[in-house]
Amino acid sequence: MEVGIEDCLHIEFEYNKSKYVTAVPIGATSQFIARYHLKDVIVGKIYFLLVRIKIKHMELSIIRRETTGSPPNQYNESETITKFEIMDGAPVRGK
Repeated sequence: MEVGIEDCLHIEFEYNKSKYVTAVPIGATSQFIARYHLKDVIVGKIYFLLVRIKIKHMELSIIRRETTGSPPNQYNESETITKFEIMDGAPVRGK
């Protein structure tokens, strides 16, 4: 899966279990909506194909989303369970 900002940042994600639903770019960040079981393990790599902006850090958030009801009386609730810092500082070529 590739995401990024046109002519500034291109990132490719490679992981072993693809349950990808959608990616929503918001400015310099992207939100990925995927569904996994609590016992699932995700192993993967991140490739920086183009970096023309300064990156301070990268983090992975686990967000619990709950939807009840049906439109037009649908209720959505989100809660950030935890965050993991997966990179501190700028990416280095070849690593």
